[in-house]
Amino acid sequence: MRAAVYLGPHRVDLQEHKLPALGPRDVLLNVDACGVCGSDVASYLYGHHVSTGQVMGHEIAAHVAAIGEQIQGLAVEQQVAVRPMRACGSCAYCRSDRTHLCGETVGRSLGYGTPGGYAEQVLFADATIGSDLIPVPNGLSSNELVWAEPLSVAVHAIGRIGPSTHDRLLVLGAGSVGLCVVAAALAAGWSQIVVAEPREPRRSAAASLGAQTVELVDLSPSELFAAAIDTSGVSSVIAGAVEHVLPGGRVVLVGLGDGPLPLPSAGVELVGSFAYTDADFRLAVDHLVSGRVRLGSFVTHHFSLAATAKAISASATDLTLVKAVVLPQQQEDGT
Repeated sequence: MRAAVYLGPHRVDLQEHKLPALGPRDVLLNVDACGVCGSDVASYLYGHHVSTGQVMGHEIAAHVAAIGEQIQGLAVEQQVAVRPMRACGSCAYCRSDRTHLCGETVGRSLGYGTPGGYAEQVLFADATIGSDLIPVPNGLSSNELVWAEPLSVAVHAIGRIGPSTHDRLLVLGAGSVGLCVVAAALAAGWSQIVVAEPREPRRSAAASLGAQTVELVDLSPSELFAAAIDTSGVSSVIAGAVEHVLPGGRVVLVGLGDGPLPLPSAGVELVGSFAYTDADFRLAVDHLVSGRVRLGSFVTHHFSLAATAKAISASATDLTLVKAVVLPQQQEDGT
């Protein structure tokens, strides 16, 4: 089958890729769509998180092509949500249901160590149905289903806020994860959400979910929030957000950055939020299946598998783009 293979910074080429044989606990998936994540952009531009020969892509919507003989609860042609993060299952983190903190996720996860979703097919080895692969109604649009993984990140970030009034939440950035944070916060009962985002198309997307949108510099010093979630990873943005959080509140850091972090104001905590737990992923899928969260309209650009490099590059440079998705079964590019 064909796959888009990472060959170094600014190089992702289409190649023939051989799949391993189907084992008794394995599931072969036909990839319907795979979203472009900010971490894919960092990998493509700078070589972060990946090695040469990697098939990237972890925001996967798929349906079942073949099933190992020991797999139960799944049928060929069934549509599934794919949880790409894999853990060892035996360390202290895994035993305490904190699989996202397992040190072996890098090297085991789809798109980061094992072949990911920028391919016509993916072999999911040793799959647990209902956790690794969650059956969903076959009528659910792939444009919706690709959001399951970033929505899981957002669900986890909301949980990291801790006890709160659920009054006013400040969200920094309205890229894929930022939009998911807005949707997850609304589903969790937050009453007022303000999103700081410089790009107009992303501001419009956040506004369509029900958020108020601003540029961070336009917030008055008197505007205060119960909590803030940063999805940008930009030190100066985080520093600006800290000044708008009430004493006792938290600034939750989701965005990946490499700059120095600001010291928090008195009474304000900075807390990290990394990836998601199994429960977060299941809740995110339930949000999408139930219709509590709808994000598919924010997929603004589609690309064929042959144009995967173009899809990733456009995600970094095209100011009109909100969300790009690669369609491995499609032969020609579309919009």
